[in-house]
Amino acid sequence: MFSDILFTEAKTQEELFEQVANQLQTQVYVTADYKEALKKREKDFPTGLKIDYKDGSDVLFAAIPHTETQYCLVDRLVYVKNSFPITFKHMINPQEDCYAKHFFFIINSKKSGQTQLLSNVITFFISKGNLQRLEDLGNHKKEIKDFLVEKGVLNND
Repeated sequence: MFSDILFTEAKTQEELFEQVANQLQTQVYVTADYKEALKKREKDFPTGLKIDYKDGSDVLFAAIPHTETQYCLVDRLVYVKNSFPITFKHMINPQEDCYAKHFFFIINSKKSGQTQLLSNVITFFISKGNLQRLEDLGNHKKEIKDFLVEKGVLNND
């Protein structure tokens, strides 16, 4: 059974998109055009986030890659943890680089619902301790899934 949690060892955004898109296409979550659409959308509308609590703690980064609905066949959120930070452009200030290891790929086949999903994910990111907890959980899928379900980010299905 496919888990909505993936571990990757990509060194570039291109490699990450390749690895994730291949997995998602194998699961029939996305269309054959998804990978190219993902690259184009990321170039036009970056999804990197910089999380700075302004309390002296480390600045953290994450990203929320997604495409238009016509490339998605299901409605899922897939968490991807990469072994290395990958450079993404900041969604508000594209001149700024974000060095993300944590990614939430939004797979949304409907015209509605994405705004609420984005809001839930961003709330998760800005809640202090959540990204650090994901890091601390290592590559333990069950523990990560339980944590993300508890935080309301993933469904328990």
